[in-house]
Amino acid sequence: MIGKPVKRVEDPRLLTGRGKFVDDIILPNMLYMAVVRSNYARARFNIYSDAITAKTIKVNPMPNFFAPKAPKEYPLAVDKANYFGEPLAIVTGKDRYEAYDKLEKVEVDYEPESPILNPEESIKAEPIHPELGTNLVYEDEFHFGGEPKGNFVEKNFRVNRISAMPIETNAVIADYSPGENSLTLYANTQVPQVFRTALSIVFSIPRSRIRIIVPDSGGGFGGKIFLKPLVLASLASIVEERPVKYVETRYEHLIAGVQGPDRRYKARMYYDKGNLLGMEVELLEDFGSYLHTYQPLPILRQIYHLSGSYDLKFLHFKIKGVLTNKPPTGPYRGLGIPPAVLVLENMVNDVARSTGLTQEEIRERNFIKSFPFKSITGAIYDSGDYSEALHRLISELYQQKFYGRIGVGIAFALEPGSSLAFQTLVGKDRTPYYEGVYMKMDSGGDVTVTMSTNSMGTGHETSISQVVSYMLGIEMRDVRVILGDTDGPPGTGFYGSRFSVVGLSAVYAATKKLIERIRELTSKLFNVELSEVDFKDGKVIVKGREYSVKEIANMIYNKSYLIGDEIGIESSAVINSPNVNVADKDRRVNFSSTYGVNAHGVVIRVEDTGFIRILKYVVLSDAGKMINPAIVDGQLIGGTVMGIGSALYESIDYNEEGVPKQISIGDYGIQTSLEAPRIDVKHMITPSPFTPLGTKGVGEGGATVPYAAIVNALEDALKVRISEVEVPITPEFVLKLMRS
Repeated sequence: MIGKPVKRVEDPRLLTGRGKFVDDIILPNMLYMAVVRSNYARARFNIYSDAITAKTIKVNPMPNFFAPKAPKEYPLAVDKANYFGEPLAIVTGKDRYEAYDKLEKVEVDYEPESPILNPEESIKAEPIHPELGTNLVYEDEFHFGGEPKGNFVEKNFRVNRISAMPIETNAVIADYSPGENSLTLYANTQVPQVFRTALSIVFSIPRSRIRIIVPDSGGGFGGKIFLKPLVLASLASIVEERPVKYVETRYEHLIAGVQGPDRRYKARMYYDKGNLLGMEVELLEDFGSYLHTYQPLPILRQIYHLSGSYDLKFLHFKIKGVLTNKPPTGPYRGLGIPPAVLVLENMVNDVARSTGLTQEEIRERNFIKSFPFKSITGAIYDSGDYSEALHRLISELYQQKFYGRIGVGIAFALEPGSSLAFQTLVGKDRTPYYEGVYMKMDSGGDVTVTMSTNSMGTGHETSISQVVSYMLGIEMRDVRVILGDTDGPPGTGFYGSRFSVVGLSAVYAATKKLIERIRELTSKLFNVELSEVDFKDGKVIVKGREYSVKEIANMIYNKSYLIGDEIGIESSAVINSPNVNVADKDRRVNFSSTYGVNAHGVVIRVEDTGFIRILKYVVLSDAGKMINPAIVDGQLIGGTVMGIGSALYESIDYNEEGVPKQISIGDYGIQTSLEAPRIDVKHMITPSPFTPLGTKGVGEGGATVPYAAIVNALEDALKVRISEVEVPITPEFVLKLMRS
């Protein structure tokens, strides 16, 4: 069953409208919530209407788990708003109509101030948060290797903000019980266990009295690693002492949800003839007005991507992170990686241009060739064949001829599977990358698998069922999967291409334990030595006689008098991500468990209008051993289309008053099926030696490479060197290049 593109077991439920999302859940006596948001990017305010405000109830600020210095961010702004759309107050009603009627009647008196929007100017501007004394809240520097002598190329890069835009926005129902001082939430968050801890900190409720249940969810992409919706609904429920539902509107998602990175890079690549020697990169990161719960992890995760698939001997990475009067940036699909891939892969092309080599030749000459390989940053690459991946990509890309102003671009990225080890770079000497499984078999031989992690439409129920079916020799229909409940086994959530690496590895470990439990009980049932009981190809073999798993399960439960008091066929496993460590004294760390390959090639035509038309797009993926190739293809195609949108269409821009210009799907350039090209997906398989099933991560890789591939193709089409690269690539930007 492993490796087969079987149909997803969750699809009949979802495609026939029988999924159960947060907004489908109705609790008795439930209220609906609306949020009063700031109409200014920077302003003092007073509220003169009946509403829940920061003065209604005292709570703690929302935590940031990683930054050495962060401003205090409360659920509701206290006297001063610091970005357009910041929550100021909450109103509730018996239904949405009443809640939004009340919202329109709330009177807010503003005293606007001039917002700070430019991160370079912000460094010297008056502090947005006076208690910090500065807007420069994060500085860091990494040195790996000695600075090389020789030639170099230099460029600047600008990456604009984007929105995750899942089909279902953030949604939560909070139900506080004052008698028990307990809090139950139904929320479509990606990290229920982590946010359980965060809610405990904000409201001073014991963690054991908080439960988060994650029902069906419509996409995440980092946009649902967002604590504030859960905190706001919980705050309202605590005040009202009734269940409260909050479903973020699309407008709210765009103006105040988690936004993708806002970055400015200065990059220099050293080379000697056609040999890449090293990189020097300066980053100015615009955090917005507060630091997201996970900042600065999206910055740190990109470190190994600045050396990527090449055997570089030098990397100097200097970081400045500043505050501005914009919404906080945070996780976005790839968690900070796509801009780093753009910088590295475009600089590689720049060296190729300077030395007279082709895009293919420069990469072939500098690829890492043997594995496992420890990079200059401490990353331990598990397996792969980058040269072969390049050859296969090129052979697919050049199968037909195109006409017009044609450009070809290729780019490589290594997809991290289960990556959070870089958090040890900010002094957190811990590795909380575990995932757990509870498993039980009933008397009919059916198996129930429980995990606290959840799915966002990513086919986890199917993949789990395939692994259990394969190992136990039972039908997939006989496997029931329960996901997304913090009362389940320990776990840390759904992010970072980690499910196939650590989640399925935990399923594998628990199934092996279940098999051993079956052998143990069978030996007692037949009164034979354990060594005389075998389990092979889904059959239990006792002294040469074969029994199906279902037969044995029935006998164990119904002839328990032959066994003893303990007869349950159950197992559990909580495993850490394999192949991880903590940073050494030189701040080298293995960032991830596995490193898959995402090689992208694109053929574009640049129209006279400045529009870029994609004529062919090829993805060569090495995700290790695939449990379900159809699910892998879906992840790669969806991620690549998302990355193309970021490269060509999507951006959140602000006017001089700090008001966003994109406030609806009509303003925000998300692709439709008319703009999205056909994505040709090809596969290589080099199993990871560090995971029991040979799996690697695959959820983010498609989104990490299009920036680089398309910019490289644009330079090839126009036969120009772009010294100031900016994404998304607008027609106006292209026309300017064409005129020059």
